[in-house]
Amino acid sequence: REVGDRAGEATTLNNIGMVYSDLGQNETALEYYEQALPICREVGDRAGEATTLNNIGMVYSDLGQNETALEYYEQALPILREVGDRAGEATTLNNIGGVYSALGQNDKALEYYEQALPIFREVGDRAGEAVTLNNIAVILFEQTKLADAVSLMEQVVAIEEEISSPRLEEHRRGLDMLRQRLQEQEGGSQ
Repeated sequence: REVGDRAGEATTLNNIGMVYSDLGQNETALEYYEQALPICREVGDRAGEATTLNNIGMVYSDLGQNETALEYYEQALPILREVGDRAGEATTLNNIGGVYSALGQNDKALEYYEQALPIFREVGDRAGEAVTLNNIAVILFEQTKLADAVSLMEQVVAIEEEISSPRLEEHRRGLDMLRQRLQEQEGGSQ
């Protein structure tokens, strides 16, 4: 602030907000993001504005305020497209899918996940790809499309082995459970 670097100030406020968010202190994180947002707009930092909007959306999502989260994600999405941030676009599409999933609107969630997936692949974000495949698999499981869910979870596990994901063991267990349910389903339908 002393040197008048408004763009740097917004970035720093955003970073502080992310630290508080990671610590689970969502209200404090929100305070920092809400300070960063008008500065990003003031200095014309569209990418920073989109990041901040997405961060605010994530906080509201964590707080279970899905409608509010959606408002922020939907503001971020066109800006990310405008500035050509494909990775940010994919993340935001995935986040919007997550909100619709939390609201029980699985068909709408799938629409957004299916938009995010090819973009994650395009930009080479294997972790984002795995998260999105897992999100789709969860919905397919809920729709009792177990064979499709197993197929996707096999892809998730393969990617997570490749990238040494911390969620690998959790997803291996999930895949084993899905395979067991599929066997039970197939055994019961004969």
